[in-house]
Amino acid sequence: MKTMMHTTRWLRRLAIVGIAVGATFAGAAADPIGKLPGRWTGWGSVTHQGGAKEQLKCVATYFVENSGKDIRQNLRCASKGYKIDVVGKLKVTSTAVNGSWSERIRSSSGSVSGRVTNKGFNLAIRGADFSAAMTMTTTSCKQSINIAPQGLAVTRIAIGLAKC
Repeated sequence: MKTMMHTTRWLRRLAIVGIAVGATFAGAAADPIGKLPGRWTGWGSVTHQGGAKEQLKCVATYFVENSGKDIRQNLRCASKGYKIDVVGKLKVTSTAVNGSWSERIRSSSGSVSGRVTNKGFNLAIRGADFSAAMTMTTTSCKQSINIAPQGLAVTRIAIGLAKC
């Protein structure tokens, strides 16, 4: 039962990953906002403190608004018996990223802040009872997301999404 509770917690936190995925494109070189809208799919894994891993399937949909300054993202991820449904809203100004996320199934929410890098983003994710450092890299068709949660029974979350 305790493992299931920790799994539910990390799944809630995983939902915030989608927020950062949209932001990655704002810092990429050639027309990144033009490539963002649409449906992205992929797989991920969660590593628990004891070393056990669990696989996830994710679908993210992106919408670009306000001439590319606002990004809205919907992310749904699922594993055996668990679901996540997150909405992210980001504002990208120069190299700064700020925004919010909300998880609709469990009524959780929080903030996102960080910076655009040459290869993607370095972000800080915050919620009522956790924090996480996130790094992301992006090419024209693929995204790699790595999350290091603090204060959870999860040591790493890694996700790969593709559109091409």
